[in-house]
Amino acid sequence: MSVSVDTGGKGNKKQLNAELNLVPYIDLLTCMVAFLLITAVWTQLARLQAQQKGQGQAGEETPPELQVKVVVMVNQEGFNLVVGQDQTPIPKKGSEYDFERLANELKKAKDGHPDKNDAQVASEDTIKFDVLVRAMDTAIQARFPDISLIDSGAAGI
Repeated sequence: MSVSVDTGGKGNKKQLNAELNLVPYIDLLTCMVAFLLITAVWTQLARLQAQQKGQGQAGEETPPELQVKVVVMVNQEGFNLVVGQDQTPIPKKGSEYDFERLANELKKAKDGHPDKNDAQVASEDTIKFDVLVRAMDTAIQARFPDISLIDSGAAGI
């Protein structure tokens, strides 16, 4: 496929012939479409599922005496696991967060409340994102699939 322009060349005008080959452009677009279709699958694999529950959001209402909160507070000193009214501080090991102990404590909480599927991760503003993601992954591995990320002030603890 090509485009040709011919002005004729009558009188004192020069003859103008130009051809534009569109085949390379069509090949480029075909390759780009194929590339985008192939890489579209990878966007689904790198997604982390998290919900945020706000004040006006409607949800299942359970009586206050049956409602048990599982909150992982992340701060500069380490973790603070809150299950209902019980708090378990998990300090850092040297300069690193103790994710192994957090996993053990979350498994104990899951064993104590097997019907509980949601947990909240609350953090201060100065906490690095990698620490939050690892804390959320630890909670998911401890059989808390419904993870919410909240601010430490909104935790209400």
